[in-house]
Amino acid sequence: MKNVLEVIVTTVEDAIIAEAGGADRLELCISMEEGGITPSLGKIKNVISAVSIPVHVMLRPHSNSYHYTVEDFSVMLDDLRVIQLFGARGVVLGGLTKENFIDNILLQDLLPHCEGLNVTFHRAFDEVEDQIEALHQLKKYPQIKQVLTSGGPGTALDNLIQIEALLYETSHERMHILAASGIDPTNVAQLLEIGVTNIHVGSGVRFGKSFHQPINIEMIRKIKQLMESYLT
Repeated sequence: MKNVLEVIVTTVEDAIIAEAGGADRLELCISMEEGGITPSLGKIKNVISAVSIPVHVMLRPHSNSYHYTVEDFSVMLDDLRVIQLFGARGVVLGGLTKENFIDNILLQDLLPHCEGLNVTFHRAFDEVEDQIEALHQLKKYPQIKQVLTSGGPGTALDNLIQIEALLYETSHERMHILAASGIDPTNVAQLLEIGVTNIHVGSGVRFGKSFHQPINIEMIRKIKQLMESYLT
């Protein structure tokens, strides 16, 4: 079974280190203290040019909420065109209604513009009350290949039972659960043991576990080694 290690990067330097450490894919965004928003045009272009592995770009116009207005949608469409223009392999997006349900209207309007892109539904998913029902809704969209989630509030390690339930719901689907939050070399095995094959890491592979510090290449190598030992 194919396993995927995705690493959050915010700079060209991050991207180069992550690829050298064995990352399979990068998620490019900025302002991680706000949960990540869309990076600049220049950053998108230069990160994609610097690496050979797939880059998925965050499509999130602001961090105010996961509910987007008509004006926000217009910004997202323009950003999406730039993301496609510079050769990103994927995009990370999502949206909720004011009541924190999946915003199907947004997805129906936005996803047709994502042709040729590998789409991840981002951690807006962790704001919904009924994740199983939300997952069933997301399955309706063939463009969505991954759901990025910690299984609810807290870290992935806090929600192992829920993540296991989400894995069961996608066991015969083309969609993958991309486990996220709080993952580092000391605990990733707990996720691998329950069958997670797609791992998403951020501050857990940085010096001081801070996005203000560089990526620690040895941490990426260690996680990749563990994934290969469990999943091959």
